[in-house]
Amino acid sequence: MQRPCPARPRALQPVASEEELRTTVRRLADEIAADHGRHQPLVVLGIMKGVVIFLADLVRHLPMPLQIEFVSARSYNGTRQETVEVLDDLGGLDLEGKAVLLVDCVLDTGRTLASIHREVVRRSPADLKTCVLLSKQRPRRAPVRPDYVGLGVPDVFLVGYGLDHDNRWRHLPYVAELRMPEDAQEPE
Repeated sequence: MQRPCPARPRALQPVASEEELRTTVRRLADEIAADHGRHQPLVVLGIMKGVVIFLADLVRHLPMPLQIEFVSARSYNGTRQETVEVLDDLGGLDLEGKAVLLVDCVLDTGRTLASIHREVVRRSPADLKTCVLLSKQRPRRAPVRPDYVGLGVPDVFLVGYGLDHDNRWRHLPYVAELRMPEDAQEPE
């Protein structure tokens, strides 16, 4: 679970640069294309809202025919991670017999990805792979092993490149740790 984050940040400490993200997204797209094939259709299912920038960059590098869909989930109340709530039950989305790539921006406890993975499995896809841009270096609360992982990152509160704190900082072209005033007083 991410540490609580008060409303007044002290500083943004870069964790992944714009260039590093660009290179990582390209590598992930190459890995997905190599595994999936260039001519087989793929349903790319992004977990909103944090994934939107990563997903947009990723799909521009995928060579196969794509269907892009989104699912909404909430696991944070402010900055405290709580029970995962799938806000969109995938409604009329037909995934039966299709190849699906489930995409999330950050793997934290694993509960969000695991919950949505279960929902997608219930729809009987022919193939289901998972992709995360960032994987926090921490124990998981759910047994999740993404098929494609971009970067390992420290277990800190992250913003930028789609990630937010109270709907702020999503627009940053890089990923940063949002440092708090009390962090400055901790011994190093």
